[in-house]
Amino acid sequence: MNRPTNLAIAAAAAAAGALLASWTHRADAVARPAPAPARVAVVDLVKVIERLNERSDWEVQIAALGKKIQEEFASRRKAIEDMAKQMEQAADGERNAIRDRVAFEQLQFEQWEQIKKIEVDRERALMWQSMYRNVRSESQKLADAEGYDIILVNDGVGEIQLQRESKTPLEAQAQEQIVRRRVLYAAKTVDVTDQLVVRMNNARGSAATPTAPGAATAPAAAPAPAPAPAPAPSNP
Repeated sequence: MNRPTNLAIAAAAAAAGALLASWTHRADAVARPAPAPARVAVVDLVKVIERLNERSDWEVQIAALGKKIQEEFASRRKAIEDMAKQMEQAADGERNAIRDRVAFEQLQFEQWEQIKKIEVDRERALMWQSMYRNVRSESQKLADAEGYDIILVNDGVGEIQLQRESKTPLEAQAQEQIVRRRVLYAAKTVDVTDQLVVRMNNARGSAATPTAPGAATAPAAAPAPAPAPAPAPSNP
């Protein structure tokens, strides 16, 4: 008789304990407020880059670099052409020596041209590094000022672009672009592109000197493609 009574008492105690724990959990949940939702903003990074004063500064300086290279290119090429003409008019005893000199100068010219292409490419890379670094830095300041927790690049603003002349199948091109995108929709009210551009241009205008990482001059448009090098003279 006592055993069933003890089991009933134990079961009742367990049920009461479970009920008490449930109510305690609910009370804790009510007492702890839910965390505030994260404030999110987006920017159109392409528009930001296009409208930066910093990019214009880099482009002007790279264009100047390109012009300087073009002038030196023309000078070096003319020197080789003059030597080739001199070889044509030289006596037989001197022609071979001039031909060797022309071949050497042509080789030097081609190596110089490759070095200058690398120089321009490096300057343009520094331009993009600098702009992206400043975009990130100013985005953080904008977020702190406006109370945003996250600022995303709105990569869903453009349509899917298909390159019909590419060897990659059109379906594969479309699929690749789709899976790489992260934002499907963003309301205009959370777009802070204009605010970010204004802040960045104002910050650059107030700076004493342009900021360029690594102490390089700011690049911009690459120099116009160099004409084909002067052909080495053929044997008489």
